[in-house]
Amino acid sequence: MSSVSIRLHGNNATGIEALANALKKEIDAELIAESWRSLNGVRVVLLSFERYFFRNGSYASLTVLLTESEDMQTADIIGSGGGEGLFNISWGANSDFAEMAAELLRKYDFCEEDQRW
Repeated sequence: MSSVSIRLHGNNATGIEALANALKKEIDAELIAESWRSLNGVRVVLLSFERYFFRNGSYASLTVLLTESEDMQTADIIGSGGGEGLFNISWGANSDFAEMAAELLRKYDFCEEDQRW
């Protein structure tokens, strides 16, 4: 199974509640799971989406982990799956799915933390 990871960070006054709501509203996919945690002033939300891609006839998943500590936010975005056939070729479905979330967060002034890995 192939996957794409994108790491972003932001220093936006918008809290992760608003960011999570924007992702849930704007991502064209089914929300599979949502989990919130808070510990020692750090807030975390994990969102998991699933989408069917017609171009290769398979499902891809998108996982977004938003973390907020004081006035700093980070986003870990993972697009995976989307492969088909013997060689599990995704034709970019997982990358497109991850980029969908990254583009939305860039509108909230998030920027690249590291190169994709």
